[in-house]
Amino acid sequence: MAESGKRDVVFYVADQGMKAMIGAFLDRKDFHHKLDCGPFVFDSRRDIKVSDNKDSELPVRAGALLQSWRGEYERAVVVMDHAYQGAPPVEEIRKRIGDQLEGFWPQYAVVVIDPELENWFWSDHTETIKKALVWRPSKGDERTPRQVLEDAGLWTPGKDKPDDPKGAVDYLHRLKYTAPKNNGIFRRFAEHVPSVRGCRDAAFRQLTETLKGWFPPSGSTTTFMTTTTTEYGQ
Repeated sequence: MAESGKRDVVFYVADQGMKAMIGAFLDRKDFHHKLDCGPFVFDSRRDIKVSDNKDSELPVRAGALLQSWRGEYERAVVVMDHAYQGAPPVEEIRKRIGDQLEGFWPQYAVVVIDPELENWFWSDHTETIKKALVWRPSKGDERTPRQVLEDAGLWTPGKDKPDDPKGAVDYLHRLKYTAPKNNGIFRRFAEHVPSVRGCRDAAFRQLTETLKGWFPPSGSTTTFMTTTTTEYGQ
């Protein structure tokens, strides 16, 4: 808890899937070691707020929607997908929301996942992905999720991610390779992923670098002010 009596950071996210993944990861006792940051006060039941609005409305209304928590929190993080109809470039979304937060929140970050949350799911951690999906291929099929998607032409060999991260999950579900589709896949993945240091997704890197800047590891004197002008993966 900050010296002001306010809680450390509020996460304002666009949907329940984001709450499941971010909440499950930050609820882990070892999360600060995984992120190489210092510990901070966090409780997913309290510190993640889920928007009732569509992704497309957040660039217009995020500042107003966060107003009611200014007295309770020191910092704010807005997380949303980029994959919605008519979406402007990622940097334009960051700027629009940042303009609304500037002057009201001394420290804030705007994280726009391109294209969407499933991009954080697909990784090199095959066994974690299987556990998250509740992987259940037919007898004799020993392929990994990646191999199934490559054979279907949905994952280009040599690429880090499927060509359509969300469509890849939908495909596996339709073919009964997985348990019923719900936000549990994000929670299970975040609970069991052994490391996130190899993740090269620009939005995830932005989030982790922001938290490291706000909450430096013990012994560090780093200070950090996050704005939407920082470039990642551009």
